[in-house]
Amino acid sequence: DNYGYLRIKTYLASGATPLEGALVKIYGSDEYNSDVQYSLLTDLDGITSVLTLPTPSESYSLSPGSAFQPYSVYNVEISKDGFYPKKIYNVPIFAKTNSLLPIEMIPISYAENGITVPLENLNSVVFENENLR
Repeated sequence: DNYGYLRIKTYLASGATPLEGALVKIYGSDEYNSDVQYSLLTDLDGITSVLTLPTPSESYSLSPGSAFQPYSVYNVEISKDGFYPKKIYNVPIFAKTNSLLPIEMIPISYAENGITVPLENLNSVVFENENLR
């Protein structure tokens, strides 16, 4: 079983409110999983269904010094009308492991003239694993 499992949880207000109906897109970003693409919506609790994602063999993560990367890497994009979109790059998924990726979404702010206020001092692109850049 060379698969790992991922669920996305979207929320507002530091986790106080789940965000239903967010569009979640997941893309494989390794050479061998670049054809993997999913689109799904979060449920009433702000959570997606469980995705089964291809990964390298579990044996690579059990062998120190293995020449092979012991996990697969995915990119996640989240969007919903009325919220700033978010992108999370380099999310590692290991074989036979359940992962939950929590994502706080931020409502779009509008100025009095109706123009969207830019996300200043807030980075909407997150690198989940800094070592993978």
